[in-house]
Amino acid sequence: MVSAPPGSSASGISREADQAQWAELTGKSGAPINVSPVHRLRISGPGPSALTALPNDNFPVNRARGEAILQGRWRFGHTQIETPPGHSPWGPEFPSLHFADRIHRFHWLRDVAAMGPEGEAHGRALTAAWVDAYGKWEDFAWRLSITADRLVNWLCAGPWLFARLEGEARGQMLETLGRQIRHLQFSGPEETDPVSRFRIAVALCLAGAATEDGRKVLDAGLAMLEAECAKQILPDGGHVSRNPERLAQALLDIQAVEDLMLRLGMSAPSFLTKLQPRMAAMLSFFQTADGGLLPANGGGDASDGLAKAALRPHGAINSKFSFARLSAYQRVQAEELTVYVDSGAGPERPNGGRAHAGALALTIDDGPERIITSCGSHLDLEPMLRDAARRTAAHSVLSLNGEDSAVFALDPALGVRAPEGPAQLAVRRMEEGDQYLLEGQHAGWRVRHGVIYRRRLYVAMNGARITGEDSLSRPMSDAPPAMPGGPIPYEIRFHLHPDVQVADGPDNRTVFLGLAKRQRVWRFRSEALLSVEDSRYWGSEAARKTQQLVIRGIADPGADGSQAPNRVRWALSRIEPGIQGESV
Repeated sequence: MVSAPPGSSASGISREADQAQWAELTGKSGAPINVSPVHRLRISGPGPSALTALPNDNFPVNRARGEAILQGRWRFGHTQIETPPGHSPWGPEFPSLHFADRIHRFHWLRDVAAMGPEGEAHGRALTAAWVDAYGKWEDFAWRLSITADRLVNWLCAGPWLFARLEGEARGQMLETLGRQIRHLQFSGPEETDPVSRFRIAVALCLAGAATEDGRKVLDAGLAMLEAECAKQILPDGGHVSRNPERLAQALLDIQAVEDLMLRLGMSAPSFLTKLQPRMAAMLSFFQTADGGLLPANGGGDASDGLAKAALRPHGAINSKFSFARLSAYQRVQAEELTVYVDSGAGPERPNGGRAHAGALALTIDDGPERIITSCGSHLDLEPMLRDAARRTAAHSVLSLNGEDSAVFALDPALGVRAPEGPAQLAVRRMEEGDQYLLEGQHAGWRVRHGVIYRRRLYVAMNGARITGEDSLSRPMSDAPPAMPGGPIPYEIRFHLHPDVQVADGPDNRTVFLGLAKRQRVWRFRSEALLSVEDSRYWGSEAARKTQQLVIRGIADPGADGSQAPNRVRWALSRIEPGIQGESV
C-alpha cells in the first residue's frame, strides 16, 4: 500500500497543496462533513430486515479495471496504488483526497463483479472490509455525495453482494446500509450542489423501494427527485449544466428508479415517464457516430458505452435536430461529417461548478472517427487537470492574451468558481447554396481589450470540406481613444483526437491528418503560419497524449477584423485519391 511521509501525500505534493487543489475543484461538497454526536446517534440502529427487490445496474462496465483490482492495482487518473492480491486498500492513507473520493464511491464494484465468481467474492470481501474500517462513520467517506453514490452502487450489486452473505457479516453490512440511508434521509436536503442533490434523491428512491418498510424514504426521495428534475432538466431535454455526459447519467438514474418501482408493482410517478423521451432525444443529439458523446462542459466522450446504455431502452430515435436552443449547441450533419459548435454561455448559478469556458468551440468528426475535439474531462481526472480542462485554451477556439473567454467567479453557495459569460454571445445558422453557414460572436474580451470575437464556419453539404474564419474587431460604436493601446497576442487552437495521425504538409501552413480506421486523409491549411504542438486528451478514462494545431498572431485592438492579422482563414478538406488540394 502507498504510504506518505509526514506532511505530504503519496502523490508527491504536500497535504496542504492537495487540500487546496481539492477545495478549488469541489468547494463545499468536497469538504469533510462534520456532524454532531446527536446526528450520529440518530442514524444508528438496525439495518433493513429484508431487501424486497434490487435495482438493475445499467451503467457500463470497465473490465480492465476489474481485472486490475483483482491483481491489487487501483488506479484513478494518473495515480495508482498496489496492494497484495486478495487484500483491501482500506487503512493506510490514500495518495490524495481525490483518490480517496473516487475509491469510497464504489463505482468500481461493478467492474470487479464483471470478473465472474472470483470477482464477486473479492467484491464482497472488499465491501466487508470497508464496513469494518468505515462503517460507523468517517468525516470524508460519509460526505453526502459520496454516500449517495456508494449506496446506489451497493444496492445495484445486491443480488451477489447481500444475498450470499450470512450471519454477522450480513448483519453488519445491512446495518451500515441502514445507517447510510438514514444519513441521506436526514441530511440530504442540506446539500447545495445540484449534481449531488440529484444523486441523493435517486439513492433515497432506490433504497426506499428496495427495503421493507421503506415507503417513507421512497416518498421523500421521489419528492426530492421531482424537484431536482424540474430544476435540472431543461424543456428541450438537456441538462442545465450543459454537460452531455451528465444528461446520460441522469437518464440512467431515472430509468433505474422507474424500472424498480414497476417491478415491485408500484405506480411510478408520471414525471419519470414524461421526462425520458425528451432526455433521450437530446442525448441522441449529442451522440456521435462512434456511439459516444460530445465531450463538453465537464463531460467525457462516453467511449465506455454510457450513451448506448442510456439510449438502449428507447430504440432508434429519428429526431436528430440541428439546434438545441436551451442547451445551447449547434450541430451540422453533412453526409458523414459532423460539426458541433458550443453556442452557450456559462450555466446560471448554482449549475456551473463543473462548466467550461468554451464558447464558440468546435468539434469535427468524420463518421465514427473524431478529428478535432476539446481536451475533454473525466471524473477520475485529478483536480488540477480538470481545472485546466475548463479553460478556453483547452478547446478548439481562439483565446486572447492567454485569457479565458468567460470570467471564472466564485459561487458562494457552492464554494467553487464557475464561468460567467461571455457577454453578447450569439450564433446564427443559414444555408447558402451547397453549404451550411454557422456564424457566431461574443464580447468576452471587450471590457478587457476592446474587441469582439467572430467565428464563421462554412460546411459543404457533401461533407468534404469545412472553411473557417476567425476574427477580432473593434465595435463600430467604440471610439478608438477609449480602446486599450498595444497589440494583443492570440492563439487559435485545434485539439486533435489521439487517434489522428499527423503528417507534415508541403509548407508551414499545411498538415495532413490521417484517420486509420477507414484510411482517410484530411488536409488542414491556414493562411497564417501553423504549428503542431503537444496536447492532452482527457475525454476518456485513460488520459492520452495527443497533438494540437496552433495558429498564433498579434491583433490590432483598433482594427475592423476584415484582414490579417486580425482575421485568419483556414480550411479542412478531405483528400480524394488523385485530386490535388485547393487554397484556403
